[in-house]
Amino acid sequence: MEIIKLPKHFKGKGEVKNFDFEQVKSGVNAYLYQVSKGQSKWYEVFKKTYAPICIDFDKRIYSENQKKEVYPKAKLFGVIAWCLDSKKSAIELFNKIEKKDNERI
Repeated sequence: MEIIKLPKHFKGKGEVKNFDFEQVKSGVNAYLYQVSKGQSKWYEVFKKTYAPICIDFDKRIYSENQKKEVYPKAKLFGVIAWCLDSKKSAIELFNKIEKKDNERI
């Protein structure tokens, strides 16, 4: 199965327009991105999630052998994604997710 990875750098759209996203770490189970807007910056850590690639939007036909990694929507923060103001704390959380030892986060 082919999986399209998240980009290392991208500019936000929609509700995160004018935000700059820069990948800091990528693991087997998680991502860590630095997010900035103007002079402000913070870190977002999230578990990897996938969605099928849409082949035909009008007919809602999705690929059976291609998926893409997806950045979590706002409603998933606190569930599978977390926002932290310290890089050190973000790395600690990223490492905890990567351990995949079923600890509560």
